[in-house]
Amino acid sequence: MESGSPKFNDPNDKIADLPMRDIERALRITGGDATLANQIFELMVQDLPSQLEKFLRLQQEENWGELKRSVHRLRGSVTYCAVPALEHNLSVLESAAAGKPRDIERHIQALESLVERLVATKIKD
Repeated sequence: MESGSPKFNDPNDKIADLPMRDIERALRITGGDATLANQIFELMVQDLPSQLEKFLRLQQEENWGELKRSVHRLRGSVTYCAVPALEHNLSVLESAAAGKPRDIERHIQALESLVERLVATKIKD
């Protein structure tokens, strides 16, 4: 970056600093039930590709209100799975859908990357 140029803070930069999954928090959420924590995580990961397709379609249609509602619903589900990087991305995407549609493409690209990583992690397990 050249000196004197303004620093651009991309909210997606924070994702790299966040864990993909917070097992301790997942266990607290499920009352220490590791089987349940893993089951809800696996269900969430299975659903992510179809959710991403829906978000891409809504972006193409420029249906920002429905995109915001859909992201909000998924964000609620993801909270129970304790996936901080995904929670952050969805929070940023929801805010963008509410007021800054020009930023949505960048946030959806970050979401695509996270979904790929989560699906790959699940396949390895």
